[in-house]
Amino acid sequence: MYVVGLTGGIGSGKSTFAALLVERGAQVIDADQLGRDALRPGAPAWHSVLDTFGDQILAAGTMEIDRARLADIVFADSRRLAALNAIVHPVIFGGIADDLDRLRGTDEIVIVDVALLSETGLDRGMDCIVAVTTNRQLRTKRLQRDRGMTLSQIQARMGAQKPPEELEAMADVVVRNNGDLEDLAREADRVWAELERRRDAAR
Repeated sequence: MYVVGLTGGIGSGKSTFAALLVERGAQVIDADQLGRDALRPGAPAWHSVLDTFGDQILAAGTMEIDRARLADIVFADSRRLAALNAIVHPVIFGGIADDLDRLRGTDEIVIVDVALLSETGLDRGMDCIVAVTTNRQLRTKRLQRDRGMTLSQIQARMGAQKPPEELEAMADVVVRNNGDLEDLAREADRVWAELERRRDAAR
């Protein structure tokens, strides 16, 4: 098993790049999906988040957490963001560890897709780190178009993450996603060949 940390800020196209690597043979562990699973109604983290933030974060008429509303709350207050992370991160870390245990002993290239790679210390357990970066203007345009986010929402989320130059400095492989999907697919070919080379060299 060769473990690759894939990181990138919001709007960088990191998840799209992860999907392209899956098409080329990678196994992906998606931290965002583990976080969503952790907040499903009735899960232990769901109860803890509800106790911490109150039922104002529930979507109208349901027991589902309104993730957009919760995000607006926590990204406006660093203490509340820290409180949410203290609840959800241990669940995500446990899910990542379980998936890695399942794949241990295989020859797979395993992509751990996580935005806060170094902030959570997960970078220390990776064989290789890949960073996907995009210029701020294009990230903003994508988030407005694809997620309907306002400028203030985008600025708050970007402000809570490392800037692209810091991600590039910590990475072994950098993907600059400033083009279209075809450009990104070519980058996926390049990176996949590099990851295979690194895995084979590490055997």
